[in-house]
Amino acid sequence: MVGAGAAGLSAASIASRIGARVTLIEVNRLGGDCLYTGCIPSKTLLRVAACAQSARESHTFGIHVGEITVDFTGVREQIRRAIAAIEPEDSPERYQSLGVRVLKGEATLIDPHTIRVGQETITTRSIVLATGASPIIPALPGLAGARWVTSETVWELESCPGRLVVLGGGAVGCELGQAFTRLGSQVTLVESGSRILGREPEVAAEQLMPVLRREGIKIFTATRALRIEGTAPQAQLVVSHADGTLGAIDFDVLLIAIGRAPRNHGIEGLHLAREPDGRIATNRFLATSQPGIYAAGDVTCTLQFTHVAGQQGVYAALNALFRPLLRLRWNKSPVPRVTYTSPEIASVTRPGLRPSDLAETIAIPLREVNRAVTDGHEDGCALIGVDRSGRAGSATLIMPHAGEIIQELTLAIQERLPLDRILALIHPYPTYAEINRRAAARWRETHLSDSGRRLTRMMLSLLRPIGSG
Repeated sequence: MVGAGAAGLSAASIASRIGARVTLIEVNRLGGDCLYTGCIPSKTLLRVAACAQSARESHTFGIHVGEITVDFTGVREQIRRAIAAIEPEDSPERYQSLGVRVLKGEATLIDPHTIRVGQETITTRSIVLATGASPIIPALPGLAGARWVTSETVWELESCPGRLVVLGGGAVGCELGQAFTRLGSQVTLVESGSRILGREPEVAAEQLMPVLRREGIKIFTATRALRIEGTAPQAQLVVSHADGTLGAIDFDVLLIAIGRAPRNHGIEGLHLAREPDGRIATNRFLATSQPGIYAAGDVTCTLQFTHVAGQQGVYAALNALFRPLLRLRWNKSPVPRVTYTSPEIASVTRPGLRPSDLAETIAIPLREVNRAVTDGHEDGCALIGVDRSGRAGSATLIMPHAGEIIQELTLAIQERLPLDRILALIHPYPTYAEINRRAAARWRETHLSDSGRRLTRMMLSLLRPIGSG
């Protein structure tokens, strides 16, 4: 296994547990981006920022706490504690206890069965590439003289930036932009596309934009970054707006969040087939163009999520071990994705779904959910796309805890369950999950046939004299 992020660790774990001899090679630390620079630190930061925002908004509940101050050293310490608590799960010692040989160093693939790590040469029957991806850095004139960070290096900041420009309005840009705003930064978000969250349904941007602006974030869409003028700490980002006018945005720190590119260093000599965007091309069994070499995770997949990488790692390892006797097709299950802003945005779609497959979309405003009213979180909605058979084909939730609540709909989409099955399930009250039942009930109400309504009225009219007697 080359790479010890989510895909590599999952691959090493399953392979060792079934008795294979496994060598896990990692140039940095086991755990990869998710543990040290991705999921864990970012979600900890979001939690801290949410606490600060809750304190600011507490006056709406009759609680007055005075001026809110943020101790950024304390924030960083909380992030370190979270990483330290989870770190043992991904430690070399844990994997060594499973029988995995762990090598620290940069891997260079000599041929489909030979890897060099430092002065050591390893021969193997199969290889799983799980080298991940790295932030894309734009060729922006003047960047070298400015103070800039990415989602991987933002954790090195020792103080909260006074003025932060976020380049990129995707999930990472929106999450970190909102977090730093809540911690006290003046944040400007610059997105080259026509809207933020370009990979999500348009309603996501429509719902989130007002919230971000209300919290103080300046947002420019359809705006291109041209160059940086000046040097830290007096730098400006020069931009071109949709109407052709130029603008200059002062900043102390520039956060670059325009996407991630696969890490291919060390494997160039094998001339593996690539996708146009540089990803390693694989077939439906996660095999590359070279026999015996498989790939999993961000280095090959367009869905750059930890939960996808981990699952792919398992499939790639099993296929690599048991070829040609066993070939597991990469699961085309629906993949839920979550943007951890406030409110959260969670979406899931049936694989291969075409817009024409959906007969209608059921929309439920969050204000109809009583738990949202009690919590004071009424901004948001649920949108469920339904096919002609009454089965959910897609879903988007914009609400607190959307990432948790989407799982019920993910299961319904995967198993092609009719919405009536959700309606028949008793949901605890009052909870946010009730929005799923309300959506199912709304669909059933609109699809009760005229003949069904007539039959119901006839039965009630027949029973009425019996009840009155």
